[in-house]
Amino acid sequence: MFMKIKFNWGTGIFSFLLVFLLASAAFIIFAFRQDVNLVHKDYYEKGASYSDQMEIKARSEQYKDAFFTIQDGNQHLIVGLNKDIEIEVDSGGVKLYRPSDSDYDQDQDFEEQARISLFLKESLISGRYIATVYWYAQGLQFEISEPVFVTRD
Repeated sequence: MFMKIKFNWGTGIFSFLLVFLLASAAFIIFAFRQDVNLVHKDYYEKGASYSDQMEIKARSEQYKDAFFTIQDGNQHLIVGLNKDIEIEVDSGGVKLYRPSDSDYDQDQDFEEQARISLFLKESLISGRYIATVYWYAQGLQFEISEPVFVTRD
């Protein structure tokens, strides 16, 4: 009545391959369902313009202390440039980059002639951000980055 399966080397190889293929398929399905956060969405474009970024960083080094952040309770995060820097700012803004989750990245231009950007804390989550203040002056781009820890009560 019952068919007895004889276990020989051919059956062993077939069993091993079957288990291996099933495990590989399970791993591939698992890997495709994972969320991958790159450093930046335009990672390859930023890599191509690396020498330009190094020039901007070297040019901006003298202004590294001209950057401020203020957290006023639970309402706003204020990021901007001090008014006493000796360069005329044409335009600029602030990028908030969340290393652990790119869904919370934000980018805002400076408010009119104020050299600051206001971020509502309700749109941010508590934790570490990298704030990058960028501006243009005399046809050149400047950029300063610094970590910021956002706290919400």
